[in-house]
Amino acid sequence: MKNLIPKWILLLFTFALTSANLFAAEYGEYVDTDYSSEINTTPNDMQNAKPKDIGKLQGNMEGNTGEGDSYFSLDFRNDGTVTIKKQFSGNNLTEEKTWNTNGKALEIISDKGSEIHDFDGKQLKYVKSETYSVEMGTKTLMLTENHKGLSFIHLIGVLLVLMFLNELFRRYKWAAYLFFGLIPLIMIPIWMDNGIVYWFRWVKLYSVVMACVWFVAIRYTKLGTFKFAVFIAAAFLAVNIFEAVTQDFSLGFLPNTLNAIAGILSIITLSKWKNIGPDQSKHKDMVWPAMTMFWIIAYDIWNFTFVYLNFPGHAAFHFMVLLSCTLPILPKRGAWLQARAFTLGIWMMYLFTFGSFVDSVIVELPRNYNFMMFFAIFSIVANLAYALYHFRYVLTGKTPKNFRVGQDETEEVNTTEQVV
Repeated sequence: MKNLIPKWILLLFTFALTSANLFAAEYGEYVDTDYSSEINTTPNDMQNAKPKDIGKLQGNMEGNTGEGDSYFSLDFRNDGTVTIKKQFSGNNLTEEKTWNTNGKALEIISDKGSEIHDFDGKQLKYVKSETYSVEMGTKTLMLTENHKGLSFIHLIGVLLVLMFLNELFRRYKWAAYLFFGLIPLIMIPIWMDNGIVYWFRWVKLYSVVMACVWFVAIRYTKLGTFKFAVFIAAAFLAVNIFEAVTQDFSLGFLPNTLNAIAGILSIITLSKWKNIGPDQSKHKDMVWPAMTMFWIIAYDIWNFTFVYLNFPGHAAFHFMVLLSCTLPILPKRGAWLQARAFTLGIWMMYLFTFGSFVDSVIVELPRNYNFMMFFAIFSIVANLAYALYHFRYVLTGKTPKNFRVGQDETEEVNTTEQVV
């Protein structure tokens, strides 16, 4: 295992470097607008609003059940034009439009032949400093000014806080029961007022919360001695993957289809779930001895790709969510499922509570068809490679020399504390 970790770190570093070069090639030509001299715009001075007063606005709009979200970016210029980006499903649109003021509101005018019509005939209404709203049918899109410094601080904070809370809930069962058992009940009225209307989001949240409570019960009660209980623990993961697979298939774009196939490979290579259970360490971690580092990395690539394709505004956040459950388990890979449930549950509860704030600190990742295909191909290659090695071992007993694909799946649950 010690020899494996540096190789995976090298792989991730190579992938990150390749992605960074692609991003730089795509976006290197753009120069950021300087908003250091911005002035908060109020309703009284909307008539004389200038781009620097308004700033670069961005927002995220929730899609229908089975659909992804739509991410919008509006970059105002001094010459009366505005560059609008819209990222959704398999589409990446960028258009130049003109804008003006109409009383206390902003209006955007499209040219003939434009593809982005979301703002046609609508007004961007001033809500408060740096915030505007647009009515789009039954939905309201909130647009807020982008502050890169705050956005990146928040992004790093997501990683650090998730890792801290994961360790807290790993060490203290009372904290886990309180956070995942009581708070989701108390917060229902608040979450209902936050405009989350689609039942799928609610099912997703409470299924993850239930998984967290279930895992804690497996660790500290006799529940962990029953086979049905550990089967349900594995089923939580498989069903979670399958939900995403169905969404990718339903959209029908080639990158989504490739990633959906990768998700299926991720499901069918899960094995030895009967060995799931608490170990004999001080904190009684729920471990899955059959979990391999190769599978975890392939899953992370698949899951990031899913979010990148379907929820582009939140892709950077979800990269940190995945890191927060992968980094802590490098010395103890079997505890990954426990960490994944905790960090995902925390993130979703945070998103339900502070969704408007999260959308105001989005870190935009470059996105076009080439990037989408790059991640989709990387996802299916990683999962296909693991599947080939895994089933080669299952059918022939032959294994690679340098990494696990199932050859140690019959090992006993770890009995020593490996994560401090």
